[in-house]
Amino acid sequence: MLKGGRHMPDTAVAASAFGRKIVFSRTIAVMFLVLACSSRLHADIIDRIMAVVGGRPITMSDVTAALQFQLVEPPSGTPDPVAYSVDRLIERTLILAEVERFQPPEPDPSEITTRVETLERRAGSPAAFDKLLATTGMTRDQLRRHIRDDLRITTYTNQRFGANTPPAEREHAIRSWVSELRRRAEVTVLTSAK
Repeated sequence: MLKGGRHMPDTAVAASAFGRKIVFSRTIAVMFLVLACSSRLHADIIDRIMAVVGGRPITMSDVTAALQFQLVEPPSGTPDPVAYSVDRLIERTLILAEVERFQPPEPDPSEITTRVETLERRAGSPAAFDKLLATTGMTRDQLRRHIRDDLRITTYTNQRFGANTPPAEREHAIRSWVSELRRRAEVTVLTSAK
């Protein structure tokens, strides 16, 4: 065989062929490992991103926890409670970003404790409550932070829109404000939420 105009010895040809076989074998082995790993990863998916708001994901676990703990309460007869909840969590994330900018006063820790205790009673027993936490993947501290943020949102909206404003007028003002926040933000919905 000629290489660069010169005859290549038979041992070099054999070594070259052997090298290609090793590369081919390694490539097949790597492809097999990649396929095995990807099928393993696929089998281990335990959560799903439902939406992304300004880079912050809203997962199916977030939605499940919100529904289980009644942090979001779809009106009776809502055709798709998950989509409704995703939409409320999107709005909550947008509002919370504004709350973080303006830093309203911290809520009273006893109010947070009272709300957690109410949720625990609603679950039926401390053991049932702990099981619900485990099922939703939420810790007691995460639940306390969620409630804390809800209270901060209430304080902020009361300051911004007036706690004594007539309910219909206040609701309309908040809806318009949230719509504007949504228009300005990067919101990607990965489910059928409207």
